Amino acid sequence: MTGSSWAAPDSAPVQPERPLATETPAGAARRDGGRPPLPPVPVALRPMTTPDLLDGAFAIIKRRPRDVLTLAAVLLIPIEVLSAVLLRDVLDEEGLTGLTDPTTAIGEDGEVVGVGAALTSLAVGTVSLALLAGALGVLVDGWYRGRDVSAWEAAGVALRRSWALVLGTILVHVLEGIGLLAFGVGAYLAMALCHVVSPAVTVEGLGPLAAIRRSVQLTRRRIGPALTVPGLVGLVGLLVGFGFQSVPELATTIVPDDWDWLVRAAGQIASQLVVVPFTAGVAVLFHLDLRIRLEAHDIELRSRALLAG
Repeated sequence: MTGSSWAAPDSAPVQPERPLATETPAGAARRDGGRPPLPPVPVALRPMTTPDLLDGAFAIIKRRPRDVLTLAAVLLIPIEVLSAVLLRDVLDEEGLTGLTDPTTAIGEDGEVVGVGAALTSLAVGTVSLALLAGALGVLVDGWYRGRDVSAWEAAGVALRRSWALVLGTILVHVLEGIGLLAFGVGAYLAMALCHVVSPAVTVEGLGPLAAIRRSVQLTRRRIGPALTVPGLVGLVGLLVGFGFQSVPELATTIVPDDWDWLVRAAGQIASQLVVVPFTAGVAVLFHLDLRIRLEAHDIELRSRALLAG
């Protein structure tokens, strides 16, 4: 007998099971150069439920907040600041709601402002989301493979693949625009089927067209979750955004009028630092979940970890 396990009298002692690379203990020693230990994966390597996807997206932020904030600083904040400067007049006069309120489309002098603001905000948001989803895909894929990918390495991959990420995003929006002809239902369907384009670009190294085909190939076989997850993500993002929006709106009552737009822009950027990583994290985990369910990707990762160990 060895411990509590039975063994033949002449057999070798039973060796304790080694943890997989994808299950690094949270209390492991710090790595060379002062890097913290590889964080525990946000969700266990198994098929994920919808709550797993939502909770796991927040867990990505909590596991390595410094890395996520670094990615946001490189890929998100500069674009959001540029957007805030371009939309200064709308933020100053109408607040954050002016970006999407159709009543602001025509200003007092007859100038079209709200439509341009909404389109600019949408374009900036989608580019930021695509870049960050691509970078987070590299970061999280490294965790599941037992690799400690730095934020700068993940950002570098996203920037080198930015042409594919941006072009893929544009093509998806073209499909959504065509889908608007079906009373908006087609637009939502296109968005749902193309939900994992960005992780496919960076994690699987695909081009924009191949990534769209890959996303459709995966999501159409899990059409139920593919249709419900984006709606839930949008709802959570909306609630978080409203929470952040209330703070700058209150602050504008005590700051000089000339600074209103800056306070509102700061609130908008702060909300995006949570909403965009959360949204991107769900896409990354959904991509992983689809590969696990449809292609046994978890078995592949565990086999590689055992062979490497």
